[in-house]
Amino acid sequence: MKVLIVFAHPESKSFNAALKNTAVSTLTETGHEVKVSDLYEIGWNFHVDRTNFTELKDNDYFKPQSEQPLGKYIQKIKDEQAKVTWCDMIIFQFPMYWYSMPSILKSWVDIVFSAGFAYGGEYGYFEKAGFAGKKALICTTTGGPEFFYTEKGRSGNYKRILYPIIYGMFVFTGMESYEPQVFFGPAHGTDESRKEMLKKYSDYLKDIDNQKFIPFNKSDKFEGQMMTLKENEKTNIEIIGDEK
Repeated sequence: MKVLIVFAHPESKSFNAALKNTAVSTLTETGHEVKVSDLYEIGWNFHVDRTNFTELKDNDYFKPQSEQPLGKYIQKIKDEQAKVTWCDMIIFQFPMYWYSMPSILKSWVDIVFSAGFAYGGEYGYFEKAGFAGKKALICTTTGGPEFFYTEKGRSGNYKRILYPIIYGMFVFTGMESYEPQVFFGPAHGTDESRKEMLKKYSDYLKDIDNQKFIPFNKSDKFEGQMMTLKENEKTNIEIIGDEK
């Protein structure tokens, strides 16, 4: 399998970097091909604006959804989209900021997962989107301990927190998502506990071909022009919120 790791942490000696390095070594040793987009290292500093493109269809009124399908991107953006096209699986490696991903990674998604490439144009949405057939995984760290991120914890169920990324970025563009791998409060742990976390992640990746996807509803669970969920079916938010 060809795996792209999108890494979003500014420190090469961080625990997030250790998780990224663990993924690279484990996946490579088990026969997978791996590429890494280190967003800080490559100097990713873009927003959705005119500078994304070498030329515009309409110079007077900038509408991203009209310009993106034309694909006239600057080379750095083309390089990132080429990596996505190449891979069978994407891993987002990041520290959780404000119950979400860092802005540098959100910017990468905003631009790279573009109209006409990830969805829309010749593609549809969800199972018919541009990344159909690909797989995705979140690997993230938190500042707080695990019990904070349970259904009755102060922060709430961590899978519900990550739902906008898993469903809105992965599933919407056609990918199937593995269960997120979340490592709670590594900065407050010991060297031994952090080693155990790295081993746990390595063991998970060694068996990646047998890991299960989150069983979100497919299109056949919805009906009517407005695609309303059929009666007696669990909602997607209920599905992701189910705790083991």
